[in-house]
Parts: sequence; structure tokens; C-alpha cells
Amino acid sequence: MKLAYMMTTPEAGPMPLCWHGDAAHVMRRVGEIGYEGIELQVRDPDAFDHGAIAKLAADAGLAITAVSTGTIGAADNLYLTSPEPETRRRALERFKSVVRLGAEYGVDASIGRFRGSTKFAPDRATAYGWLREALDEALPLAESLGIRIVLEPQTRYIGDMLNTIGETIDFIRTFDTTSLTYEADFHHQALEERSLIASLVEGQRSGLMSYVQISDSNRSAPGSGSFNWVDILSTLHAAGYDGWLAMEFMQHGDSDRAAQQAYTVVKGALTNCGL
Repeated sequence: MKLAYMMTTPEAGPMPLCWHGDAAHVMRRVGEIGYEGIELQVRDPDAFDHGAIAKLAADAGLAITAVSTGTIGAADNLYLTSPEPETRRRALERFKSVVRLGAEYGVDASIGRFRGSTKFAPDRATAYGWLREALDEALPLAESLGIRIVLEPQTRYIGDMLNTIGETIDFIRTFDTTSLTYEADFHHQALEERSLIASLVEGQRSGLMSYVQISDSNRSAPGSGSFNWVDILSTLHAAGYDGWLAMEFMQHGDSDRAAQQAYTVVKGALTNCGL
């Protein structure tokens, strides 16, 4: 398992869950601390220089690990289940640009709160229908470009669609594709699942878990809460997961210090696990 940190791309505004700042400085420091990857939170791929970001990552010795859509809804009020058809269309076109960006970098494109809420629709069935329509159109593009679309189960205070791993796996299996997967997120799973550890095993056994985002029990940097990192990481390894562990937690104003703490705690736990 390798460690990645999360940052916003230059056109995106601040996001409390990742490092926001000058891209050259952020990536240089992330690499100096010891991380091997950088996840990008993107607002609009048409509004920044893709090649410049790729070069900064390479110069810092970092792999780009994923492109995510966490800033789109808050910044531009675009959601895949928005009540207005034209807004849904604009949201889908924006997501297609994120998919193309992912293909350019050779990584997957994720959907979290950007999917929206059933409260935007007349009823739950309609909202899920709108989400399905968007995926039915975006998946052929992802398939043609050789990347995956990654859904993120999120806790109910964020939204009321795909809250648990089980719900998300069941939804994914209604599509005839291998290009739709999901990512685990410790914060959401700790709130929604009966057992964080058991849900990780369930997810890995499904064959559909392609990425993992991590934070401590208080959604701050690892080492700030009560999670037993050796137990969690040993379980992930025993279940067969060997992918990225991407930091996604509240920065509390000092991303440099938070990034160093998170790396020290998680890298130390991995070492203790013999990984």
C-alpha cells in the first residue's frame, strides 16, 4: 500500500479536506514528506493547464492517483441529480471533462457528493433514475478511454444516496460494465457501517473496491483520533488490498503539519505491520 495526499487544482477554491495552495509548493512539500502520490480535487478541467500540473507532480516524484469532483457542486451548483434538466446536462458535461482528464493522467474519476441528493427530485426513484441516466452516458466514454468511474459511499449528513458499501455494491452490479467501481472512505464507513473493519473486508471481497481514502475517527489527521491503525491496515492487507491510501481529512489551517503527522502515523503503522 502506498500513501497519497489530496490537493485542489489551481482553478478550484479552498476545500477543507485537502491542501489548497500554490500547486508547486504543495506538491514539492508532499514529495519531501515522503508521499508517493497526489490526488487532485478538480472543479473545471478546462480552466487549468493539465500539462503543467503533470510536470509539477513528476518533478516532485509523485504519481497522480485520481481525479475527484468534490468542489464542483459547492462551487458551481452542479449536481448529477439537480432538479433542472439543463443543470443536469451541464453537470454531466463537466463530469465528462473530468473523465477525459483522468484518461489523460491514466487514473480513475470519482463521484462523491457531486451526485446530489434525492431531495432534489420528486422522489427517490426519480433521483436514482437521473443518476443512472448520467452514468449510462458517462460509462461508455470511460470505457473507451480505459479508465473507471469510482463511486464514493457517503454518510447521510452529506447526502441520502448510496450511504453504505452494500448499497453501493448492489447499485454498481445493476450495470453491465467493469468500468464502475467504488472507493472506501473511513469517515463515512465509521458512521454508516456496523463495523469499519468488516466493511473493508466486504468491500475487498466484492472485487469492486478500487481506492481507499483515510482519516482518523474525528475526521482529522491520523493520530488525532482513536482508530487503531495497525488493526485497520493489517485487515486491509489480509483482505488483499494493495492500492493507494489517500489522505482526506480536515486540515485545520496547517496542511503542512497535518500532512507530516498523517504520514508519520500511517507509515509507522504500515511498518509495524511489515508492509
